[in-house]
Amino acid sequence: MTLAVARIDGPRVAIASDTLLTEHDKPLPIQNGVVKSCMVPGDICVSFCNSPETAGKALQEFVARYPRGAGFADVIAFFEKSSADTGNDYLIAFSSPARVAKIAEGKYTPSLSKTQWIGDRDAYEAFQFYAGRKKKRPQQGRAINAAMFMDELKDSPASDLYSAMRNVVLDRSVPSAGGFVTTISNRDNGFRYSVYSDMLFDWPAGEPEEYEFAYTDKISLQVSGENAKFSIAQISPGYMGLNLVAYYFSKARKLFFFHGDWIGLPLHCEVFENIPPAEIHYVLNRFIGQDLGWLLTILSPQAADAYLDQVQGIETPGSKLAFLCEANTFPPSAK
Repeated sequence: MTLAVARIDGPRVAIASDTLLTEHDKPLPIQNGVVKSCMVPGDICVSFCNSPETAGKALQEFVARYPRGAGFADVIAFFEKSSADTGNDYLIAFSSPARVAKIAEGKYTPSLSKTQWIGDRDAYEAFQFYAGRKKKRPQQGRAINAAMFMDELKDSPASDLYSAMRNVVLDRSVPSAGGFVTTISNRDNGFRYSVYSDMLFDWPAGEPEEYEFAYTDKISLQVSGENAKFSIAQISPGYMGLNLVAYYFSKARKLFFFHGDWIGLPLHCEVFENIPPAEIHYVLNRFIGQDLGWLLTILSPQAADAYLDQVQGIETPGSKLAFLCEANTFPPSAK
């Protein structure tokens, strides 16, 4: 199964989905998954659930028929027919103006909801519980995660969607979702993969498992054992609308690269072992055969110094954490 969730906030729209594939109700290895969202001409992002093969063919047909994109009515009609023919459900996000359409069982049903989803209902219920902090997170009592998104625009819902989805894919009681969390969001000129780095820090000493972390808590986060240097990052091409994405485990130095053809679903995964952070973009460029201006920031958690209640320039001190930037391809911010 699948879970894909899209959300609109003003002019911004983002989509988060899992990459899990199953065979005979058994999960396949993480590298055998697929990215379940595809950017197509017209500043449109299409997510699917059910069959990657038939969804991939439908997306290729759409691009061939509408190489410069299509209007809302034509897009809906095309994917309604595909849904009826294949049994796939689709979640279609439009960049400008921001809009999301859900097609299920061959039919588009208009909705005023800012959040829409396709896939497994149990997985979406878990997503809602995690989003509302009504369910114990998989790492609760052992670790606290801190996910940093590098260049999301104001009001982008990408980080909020990721924060709930990351727990769904880790939840062993939700077998219908798993793998990586793919996050895509719109900019003023279309869609692109988000760039994030998700780190694990130790559970605060002396706090019970029921403890709910808040950024205003006056604590200094530490790292040790399994959490030391652990992070996972999503890496995007620097160009809009390219259906290529990579994931990197900082502690294992392992790189997973999902790709297909230039305009189709990323149905294939290459795994690269023992890749230092500073070499990630070189490895990807060599594999592709050209420089795609990869956007990445690889962070690894570090133990913070003792907490200081008085910090010059900070009126309301909050939590303290430390991390090391092991690689970064973003240019310096303009002053």
